[in-house]
Amino acid sequence: MKDDTMVQEPGFTEVQPSRWTLEGVEGLRALGPHLVSERPEDFQARGRRWSLPGVIITDVAQTPLQISPSGRDPEQRDFVSIVFVRQGIFELYEAGRTFRFEPGQAGYMAGWEEVEAVNLVKSRVAMVSIHRDLLAAHGVTVPERIGSFPDASRLRRPALAFLLALMEEFAAAGERPMATEATTMVLAQLLAGLFLEGAGHRSDAEVLPQGLRARAEVLIARRSHDPDFTPQVLAELLSVSLRHLQRSFSSQGVGPAEVIRAKRLETALAALRLASHAPRSVGEIAAQAGFSSVKELRHALRASYGITPRELLAGRPLGTPEDTIDRLTLIG
Repeated sequence: MKDDTMVQEPGFTEVQPSRWTLEGVEGLRALGPHLVSERPEDFQARGRRWSLPGVIITDVAQTPLQISPSGRDPEQRDFVSIVFVRQGIFELYEAGRTFRFEPGQAGYMAGWEEVEAVNLVKSRVAMVSIHRDLLAAHGVTVPERIGSFPDASRLRRPALAFLLALMEEFAAAGERPMATEATTMVLAQLLAGLFLEGAGHRSDAEVLPQGLRARAEVLIARRSHDPDFTPQVLAELLSVSLRHLQRSFSSQGVGPAEVIRAKRLETALAALRLASHAPRSVGEIAAQAGFSSVKELRHALRASYGITPRELLAGRPLGTPEDTIDRLTLIG
């Protein structure tokens, strides 16, 4: 089944998800004549797409394919697509120039079907198509139709880590509405940062505490279940120093360690509430939430709610937390 829904103008207030699976000659034909495969009978394409205000996020895996400009969506000229190659080899062509991208590399192009491209082998890419006005708000103008980012870009790993975590959160949310203004702002900062880094500038996405903190919270939501996940590991994933990471959390009055603990406690509480319907040991719940031991979970519960896991399982109501930490949210 093919989904042709595409964002024409920024302005959505909720995530609009879509999903597709296309196979064989019929699947290739459904995509249109601008896509050609040397083995159409073996063609496969699977993808997901989420539309935010002024942003389209796409996760797609497909067999080898040649792509020509479609010309069917003039509004694409208002968007720039940043492509992260996760698997395979992807090439962009224009006016005798060839840009080749392998796993871990990233480039950009006009629109999403406005340039000539090919994936030479089975590939998987994560792509963000962002309205040019959002980039311009951060001082970025993109005159070229295609281009690449230098491998030394310091923001590459945080930008991709944020994007992958975001797609995971959206996929888990399904069709549930989600506010997206904050997410769009952070994405715009990160993507503008890639262009600014390439031009030798230090980007707002690296400097602004709210951008760094938002990326950190996404990674915390994704990795807090790992007991080896610490603020130091988080800082390394974000390519910043631990001190710089801690400063980005200073406005909340808590550090990254406390936020990681709060996320683990949130996960454990949800499991403890369900334990009467699906019995599980406290040790199992503690481990799956990311606590190193039952003792650590017990201490966190006592410190925040004045209650033990055993008392909670026995039906004692949960009190008001003594240490108030805002619920971690990806967006909104």
